[in-house]
Amino acid sequence: MVEFLGLLKIKVVKGTNLAVRDMITSDPYVVLTIGHQTVKTRVIRSNLNPVWNEELMLSVPNPMPPLKVKVFDKDTFSSDDSMGEAEVDIEPLVSAAKAYMNSGIIGPMQIGKWLATADNALASDSTINLIDGQVKQEVTLKLQNVESGTLQMELECVPLSQ
Repeated sequence: MVEFLGLLKIKVVKGTNLAVRDMITSDPYVVLTIGHQTVKTRVIRSNLNPVWNEELMLSVPNPMPPLKVKVFDKDTFSSDDSMGEAEVDIEPLVSAAKAYMNSGIIGPMQIGKWLATADNALASDSTINLIDGQVKQEVTLKLQNVESGTLQMELECVPLSQ
């Protein structure tokens, strides 16, 4: 039986400069996976700079795998085309949420930072913040295995009460 540490709320905000997979544009959507759970955004037709502003939720299992992010181009008559992928290490966010859950501090306060390096998919440094008692992280990912594209997301971890 799988033990869950909490819930991960993911707001897929927008994509920027995504790859062309149809004649001159693409019909992108995002697939998010943690362990065996998968959720996806709606398809935005004919747009290389889509704005989803869509909130999705996944349970965080123990042990904690990374959040896998994949962007696809929806095709009607053939299989969907890959438009890039990335992974997000959610351990720092989950640890911060556990540490500050019952602290009584409501913020705003920066409580962590994840630096963009050649070894991760961050397009820019990402901070973990305590805002109104909630632990949140804004992440801009450079999509991997594709010629171009970034994806902006907002993550929030809600630990399960012990």
